[in-house]
Amino acid sequence: MILVVDSGSSKSDWKLELPDSPPLSFSTNGLNPFFVNDKEITRVIKEIPEIIPYANEITELYFYGAGCISPDRREMVSNALTPLFENAFISVENDLVGSALATCGTNKGYIATLGTGSDISFLMDRRCNPLTMEMDMCWEMRDRGPGLAKS
Repeated sequence: MILVVDSGSSKSDWKLELPDSPPLSFSTNGLNPFFVNDKEITRVIKEIPEIIPYANEITELYFYGAGCISPDRREMVSNALTPLFENAFISVENDLVGSALATCGTNKGYIATLGTGSDISFLMDRRCNPLTMEMDMCWEMRDRGPGLAKS
């Protein structure tokens, strides 16, 4: 079984692939490692009734989360997940990678996330390359936005 988690700072969406039935979908509080520690992540997961019967059967877990931007934050989330999903390969990446894979698959493309936090990146060779803009360009885009919407 495969479990995929898309976690922001406010909310986490979970989807569990089941063998002979439609996928199970549910939501929890956000699990951003900048705002919750590993014990809180473990506590939240232990309180998900949908997961408990399947925890030992999950063989792959893909966690895409806001705040999972550095190796130490990804490791913290992975360490919180490992005791609960002992039989699973666990991958922890930032939420932009999850958006990129869901949107572009293996193709090149631009990706943006909007929510509690926002980000933009370019996906190439299954890697997200962050894009940065100068402040004056941001202000210029902001000023053009209403005009673009009217045309």
